[in-house]
Amino acid sequence: MNERSSLKIALVSAFPPGMLSLNEYGLHLARELAAHPQVAEVVILADKLPLALDELDLGPKLRVERVWRFNSLATLPALLAALRKEKPDGVIFNLQTATFGDREATAALGLLSPMVSRLIGCPSGVIAHNIIAGIDLDTTILKGQRLRQGIVRGGGRIVTAAMCRASYLTTTLASYRDLLVAAQPKRDISLVPHGTFDSTPRPWLALASRPKRIVTMGKFGTYKRLETLIAAFQQLRLDPRHQDLELVIGGTDHPNMAGYMAGVAATHSAQPGLIFRGYVAEDDIATFFESARVSVFDYDSTTGSSGVLHQTASYGAVPVFPHIGDFVDLCRDEGLNGYNYEPGDAAGMASAIDLALSSPEAEHLARANRDAAMGMPLAQVAAFHVEKIARLSAGKMRC
Repeated sequence: MNERSSLKIALVSAFPPGMLSLNEYGLHLARELAAHPQVAEVVILADKLPLALDELDLGPKLRVERVWRFNSLATLPALLAALRKEKPDGVIFNLQTATFGDREATAALGLLSPMVSRLIGCPSGVIAHNIIAGIDLDTTILKGQRLRQGIVRGGGRIVTAAMCRASYLTTTLASYRDLLVAAQPKRDISLVPHGTFDSTPRPWLALASRPKRIVTMGKFGTYKRLETLIAAFQQLRLDPRHQDLELVIGGTDHPNMAGYMAGVAATHSAQPGLIFRGYVAEDDIATFFESARVSVFDYDSTTGSSGVLHQTASYGAVPVFPHIGDFVDLCRDEGLNGYNYEPGDAAGMASAIDLALSSPEAEHLARANRDAAMGMPLAQVAAFHVEKIARLSAGKMRC
């Protein structure tokens, strides 16, 4: 093994063909880590699959070990055992608050892993896509449950402090970084933007050359919903200018809302132009967005930097999103823009979509978004973490 390719890095992440949150980010990050000249091997410590599915063909420098299960109390010991077995130079955790479970105990125990990894001698880094302090719990499954919200808030402070005791931590939004630095001023906390998955130059597809189509994509049923969007779509179809408009919905149920998509599809099965696409595979993402003029986000709230917004920008669709929370922060931090509406306001959303479809400024906005997205490729994110792990592991024994 030559000096330039000497690092063995472990990546803890949800990973395809599983469908947990952040799995696509984990895939792209793993590929960029493996492409770095200092990295000899990346081992992905991934979620166990509920069904027997074929693993992706990832090439010689990437290996997947499925060692933890969503909502399992055994996640922490399973990860520590895997790190002792693999002996990497360092481990990177790709996390959001519910990565390891949607129950308080399983989620919290899993999120202790970065701190404990460091304590057993394995340099650890965290990519925190969201934090409890930045989430409006009334827009989650805890809506109206004041006692449970209080427990989550209190426990969240403890778990967040523990996560900050990893060797280092990064956030994807400046507002999250500022909250954590104020609470944990002695910890190594940095802002590293989300990054763009596909930084390969692609021919620009003018909006007028695309089908007259709206798309939306996500895991629906909690704070990401479809009722306002479908109502806005129905209003637009009444306008003679938009009678041929299509709405393509890509995605699946949120894990906590099984049956949500099927229920919405059954209710609106007779709606002309409405298409339920289902899960959008990784290889189909570019075509999904490039075959649309507008990408809509029917959100009640936000819980971190939006990967779907970055994909929307990368592939030139015009975003329409509520002017709330992390959307505002993301646009400020990364120079993205879109047409806005108030959450739950179907008429306001319809008006914003109409502007995105008809305004002469929409083409310029979409091009500017793509340029901004291309300015922070995921390769730069990977390089930041490789440099951190290299410095931390220098002169130290492996895990």
